[in-house]
Amino acid sequence: MAAGGVDELRGSFGPPILGSVPLFVILGILTLAAWNFYLTAVGFFELWFPGHQWAFVASMTYQAMNVVGTTTMVKVGQKIPFKPAYVMALVLQLLMILAMPMLAFWSPEEANDDVVTPSTWGFAAALACCAVLGLAESCFTSLICGLAGSTGDPKLMGAIMTGQGIVGVVPPILMLSLKFLSGDPMKWKYEVVFCFFGTCAALQALGVFLVRYVPTFHQENRHADATMVEVVSIGSFNTSEPADPARQLISGERSFGPILKDVMPQLVNVTMIFVVTFVVFPGVAASWSPQLEFFVSKGALGKDWYTTLVVGIFQIFDVVGRSTPKVLEKIGVSPKRLGIPVWLRLAFIPAFMLLQRRPNSIAAPWQDLLAFAVMALFALTNGWCSTLAMIYGPQQVTHPAEQHRAGVIMELGLILGIFAGSVLALLTQLGLH
Repeated sequence: MAAGGVDELRGSFGPPILGSVPLFVILGILTLAAWNFYLTAVGFFELWFPGHQWAFVASMTYQAMNVVGTTTMVKVGQKIPFKPAYVMALVLQLLMILAMPMLAFWSPEEANDDVVTPSTWGFAAALACCAVLGLAESCFTSLICGLAGSTGDPKLMGAIMTGQGIVGVVPPILMLSLKFLSGDPMKWKYEVVFCFFGTCAALQALGVFLVRYVPTFHQENRHADATMVEVVSIGSFNTSEPADPARQLISGERSFGPILKDVMPQLVNVTMIFVVTFVVFPGVAASWSPQLEFFVSKGALGKDWYTTLVVGIFQIFDVVGRSTPKVLEKIGVSPKRLGIPVWLRLAFIPAFMLLQRRPNSIAAPWQDLLAFAVMALFALTNGWCSTLAMIYGPQQVTHPAEQHRAGVIMELGLILGIFAGSVLALLTQLGLH
């Protein structure tokens, strides 16, 4: 196939005012918008679903469905028409992100100022929404990452990562702003909650609108929409047309076993990074008790405000870490030495548990200040180490096809680390209730 044929198959990005990079920044925002908006408001759900370990159970449910969804997309994604799946994934996220706060507000059996008695059906329905959200988001992320990879332009994948960083910072700022503008920053007023989650829903609606600008494939001599295998296969075309471009993209000079052996050190690194992170975050961190009088004097609402602040610290410093991975390299970290800071992060598990179980072991306000500093370092190391592991993994092999397979292996390790950490997080609460 001639080089010009590749450009024809890749289609266009629509009006020049959008451009490809800004478009993919927006798509990157959409890949993690629902999760980050939910995570910022985890204190709200803890307040309205007391006694159900919401932060732990919901996180585990979401990540389990994320694993199921991603695994399914790997196996059958090539059979799914791209644009219908794109729209359906966003519409489902939009509906679920609005349904969850509605269930929290309107399903309890009793709700007074500081006393909420949640209904069993309301909790179960909200958890089901969380599961659907995980499935829909995994489908959408798979579609967008496959599309970016198919273009052969690394700037587009970089744009997606930039978008994911932006959406990690925006929700905490938006939440704090809305609470202050409401006149009572210590309460979860209806207008605050629905304006917050409504913003997320508006982003999903924007994504549905932008489907017309997402790169499409010319349908000449075709009778069906471009599928995932066609999207991915475009990136492997060259001047000579292979018999099976999709197979060429994922094949390598060696079998799976030798590639896995080469990548294994970085696979272990990325898995361990996210196991440690999700063992204690957001669950354990959401259970920390404040010392500062500003929070303590407000009772349950002060605790909720404190949790929002703690989660916000993580999201901001995680983005900083992801944006500055060379900090570790400047102090001597290399592919062979990355395991040192990765395994040192295990120390955060007992540290977080002590901050939860002994809330006043250090005189006020020093324990709160220590907790904020620990959370910032925790988030920074998560960003630094995970970014380097994902970069180093594919670099352990040299053949392009092997690097593609190595990248898939690393992504699987990341997802499994998140899921395993979410499950193991329940063990940190033994003996507390």
